[in-house]
Amino acid sequence: MSETEQMIAPTPAGPPALAGDDRAALVEAVQRLHESRGLVIRSADILAGLLGSAASFSARGLKLSPATAAKMQGLAEVVLRRAFSTSILGLDKTQWLATPGRARVVAGLSGAVGGWFGMAGFLPDAFLTTLLIMRNIALIAREEGEDLAEESARKACLEVFAFGSPVLDEDGTREDVDVGYWSARLLLHGRPMTLLLSEVAARYGLRISEKFALQVVPVVGAAGGAMINTVFLDHYRSMARVHFTMRRLERTYGGREVRDEAILIARSLHLARETA
Repeated sequence: MSETEQMIAPTPAGPPALAGDDRAALVEAVQRLHESRGLVIRSADILAGLLGSAASFSARGLKLSPATAAKMQGLAEVVLRRAFSTSILGLDKTQWLATPGRARVVAGLSGAVGGWFGMAGFLPDAFLTTLLIMRNIALIAREEGEDLAEESARKACLEVFAFGSPVLDEDGTREDVDVGYWSARLLLHGRPMTLLLSEVAARYGLRISEKFALQVVPVVGAAGGAMINTVFLDHYRSMARVHFTMRRLERTYGGREVRDEAILIARSLHLARETA
């Protein structure tokens, strides 16, 4: 068992007695984590259906140069800070993005324009996409009972950008997304806002790099850019629902109790998949 798995292993006391509806919400959240996949793979699969298998192969194999990847990570921090200021600190300024359906339309249009203009259209597209994601995260946070006037809730909105994609452990193996969620929360817990922004931006920068690599595939164009953006938006909406469902339940049952129950549910899902 890895060090991270030991840190988040259930306590000997056993699972908490969650009420029926609350346990169902927790099961759904854990299932969402299991269903999440790397954004580049999901986007490439969609592109394959749209443009053919050649596009999927090209997208999966793309890698950016170290210099370009560093620029993408710097860009990620800039767009995160601006989107945070607009959509969290200035929530009333983005009422025009109030519905998920409208956000998906705007995300698709932004991706289409970005895909059409290539590199020249990527910067405005990245900012608008991040703004849309942040706004949707804030809406879900409020639906799950968060008070965005509190710093802890605003930090939780930022944390969502660090969740949901498998990452490589030190030994080079892929970490399960449910383990990755809890280890990321442990890593980010208690960080001052400035350090939290930097840490989250480093992780989100990897996703921005993947988005950029996908959109510069010559055959992708406007249609592919629109598809990629809607995948991004849907992915982070799903991760926001997971995170704020967990936080809502933790306010009632306690953090350790919810975590222990979630890990037991995740293990049962793993077992069911292995025996299916």
